[in-house]
Amino acid sequence: MTSTPDSCLAEHDVDPLRGFLPSEDPLQRLPDEYIPWERVAFDLPALVSTHLVRDAVDTLPLLGTEALKTEAHLRRAMLLLSVLGGACAWSRSTPPAMLPRALSIPWSEVAERLDRPMIISHASIVLHNWKRVNMAEEIKATNLRTLQCFRGGPDEEWFYLVTVEIEAIGARALPALLVAREAVADHDMGRLVESLTVISGVINDMIRVLEQMESRCRHDVFYHRVRPFLSGWPEPGMIYEGVTTEPIQLHGGSAAQSSLIQSIDAGLDVSHPHPGTRPFLMAMRQYMPPRHRAFVEMLEQGPSLREASTGSTEAADAYDACIDSLDRFRKTHMGITSRYITQQAPSQASAVGTGGTEYADFLRRARAETNDRRIGN
Repeated sequence: MTSTPDSCLAEHDVDPLRGFLPSEDPLQRLPDEYIPWERVAFDLPALVSTHLVRDAVDTLPLLGTEALKTEAHLRRAMLLLSVLGGACAWSRSTPPAMLPRALSIPWSEVAERLDRPMIISHASIVLHNWKRVNMAEEIKATNLRTLQCFRGGPDEEWFYLVTVEIEAIGARALPALLVAREAVADHDMGRLVESLTVISGVINDMIRVLEQMESRCRHDVFYHRVRPFLSGWPEPGMIYEGVTTEPIQLHGGSAAQSSLIQSIDAGLDVSHPHPGTRPFLMAMRQYMPPRHRAFVEMLEQGPSLREASTGSTEAADAYDACIDSLDRFRKTHMGITSRYITQQAPSQASAVGTGGTEYADFLRRARAETNDRRIGN
């Protein structure tokens, strides 16, 4: 490796303690020039429930983006505009064919500066959508509130905030993956085993947090009140007035857009070659912040922790413990998504994930590909 773990994390905008969460808590309000956006976003749950979102957005002035000076400004603007766009699309039974100019033009400018698509994504609704209740306490779901919801209420908040905590807990795996790579380069099997042990422990902690999801987010509330707003654009796509003349088809928010999970896969050399998994996972990287995307790609370039671990029984066992933990995480996630989506959907054909995908086969295949990487039988 040509850089230290710390410098590599910094280069890719990965915080050594928070991972892909921002190193400073997300901005809670934009400069005064953007009060019109803030006002509609603040009223959004009421506007959604009264089917007046589109009317409110239609009255917005066309604002320039020159006053968005910082990364924090851009992230906050992307959150607000993405939520307003999703609410316009899904607050009524029939989505519109086009989003209005006053939303589309600034959204396009912000999205271009962030190098991300113009739709709700994991980065906005999770990574940049929280505040701490007690600033002296850590980033845990019970100490967080969301900055923005679609419909509002404790169920929707909890769905996002548990995911924030998973990102925070999982952060410890990222420097450990880099240290493991260094250990392989240095032929230090003891350090490799130590790093792999840390990684498996972190994944187990992520499972414990994931298992809290159903305690405060009811299945039917999620399916009917939250999931629709996280969907991708309906066929044939969405036209952004003043930006595009043809409809654009995009996926909505999805756990597959989490740089954390894809980094763990990449770092552990868990490949997903099947045509039912790889194309979707690769497509989801385009929804990640660009430096996070580059971090995943860097981890994929090796060295292979799996190959290095085959040279030692202790290392092989430590590696397989990581795979077993990752398998349990995927098994837990499959069970939860089944109860939130499959068991709530009126038919099998309508059981699609938040990104607008047929998720069940994808999750089963991803889990099988994970198990295939075990060194031992």
